[in-house]
Amino acid sequence: MAGLTDPAKELAELCEKLAIVSKERGDQHLASLFQVTPWSADFYRIIFTIIERADYVSRFVETLDTDQDTKDEIEYAISRIKSAFNLQTLGSNWNNSGIGRTLLGDSYSRVLKTLSIHMREKVSYPKLTEDEIKEILSEIDDLDSWLNEHQLVEQDFIRQAIVEGLSQFRFRLLRLTWLGWGYTIESLREVVGAYMALQHGTIAGGNSPDSEAVLKKVEKTLTKIYSKMKTGKEAYEMADWLLNAYTATMLAGKAAVAGFITYSGPS
Repeated sequence: MAGLTDPAKELAELCEKLAIVSKERGDQHLASLFQVTPWSADFYRIIFTIIERADYVSRFVETLDTDQDTKDEIEYAISRIKSAFNLQTLGSNWNNSGIGRTLLGDSYSRVLKTLSIHMREKVSYPKLTEDEIKEILSEIDDLDSWLNEHQLVEQDFIRQAIVEGLSQFRFRLLRLTWLGWGYTIESLREVVGAYMALQHGTIAGGNSPDSEAVLKKVEKTLTKIYSKMKTGKEAYEMADWLLNAYTATMLAGKAAVAGFITYSGPS
């Protein structure tokens, strides 16, 4: 691992990546960098994820113990960054409209880097290396291929939920390389939640060879993925979400997932 990162730092680094010189229109520039078709479903998913991240950082600013003028300055920087991804801006020439130089340049991304110092005290997670990202993507591809070949006689909608959650997780990790917080981690939560639902149904309704096979395969992959991303704060958030979603009773018993989502941070 290459150390820790946080939502503000990741957003600042994305701004730096997108602020490069380009003769293309904004939407074409972004589509080229993210290797998607302009205004396709995948294009919208990327824009939505960026805006969601900016909103998340903005909500954190509201919690800062500082004067309102400082908060307003940070909020203004975030709003300017978000404006780089609206319809009007993306329909303009990337250079002539000054998107990269003005909206995503140092004047605003530097504000995010300063905010990162405070944010990391509350929210942090591993910054994966390229090799670690490739390893996780390989694990997801292997599980996805296996799941598509193994249908469940009963509760097959749960298997499909796992497939869809993995697909979302893979997309966001591949295109944005963002591991935690926001819709990347939310996708993995959906996978874990479907796993827990399937396990609960298997325990309550008796053993099913097909269900047991899916559980074992999914458990193995989740454990490998989660081992790459687990920090104390992140583990606590995951455990807290599961407790709220499925209650403590459903986390009891033989659930292997419960073992690796246990909070491991400082007391």
